Amino acid sequence: MNKILKKALISEKSFSVAGESKYTFIVDRLARKEEISSTCENLFGVNVLSINTMNYKGKVKMSKTGRGKRSDVKKAIITVKKGQKIDLFEHESDKKETKEDKKDKKSKSDKVVTPASDATNSETTVKVREKKK
Repeated sequence: MNKILKKALISEKSFSVAGESKYTFIVDRLARKEEISSTCENLFGVNVLSINTMNYKGKVKMSKTGRGKRSDVKKAIITVKKGQKIDLFEHESDKKETKEDKKDKKSKSDKVVTPASDATNSETTVKVREKKK
């Protein structure tokens, strides 16, 4: 996403509180609440009401080759104004479709592709004809 908001935390619990206009993100460990708030407002265009942050120490794990440690993370739960939402799976640029794109889709659906009957040996030719309306 960017330097402050690293990624959205997608879990069953985070989806359940999303109905209450609360969204969970993994953020930079040195980020302050003011920085997180301004980044969310600029990036998603929402009004942030409150931010709760938590620091988690990484777990120590054992493996065959020895001990290892997961990285420490900071989690932020961002509450936005009621009625507003952060779309975690789509961006505004993906949603907008220009008139040219709509025309291209329509013209592509009007064409039917059939294999040509006069194909020779290993070569394959395809004829494109307009669909009858």
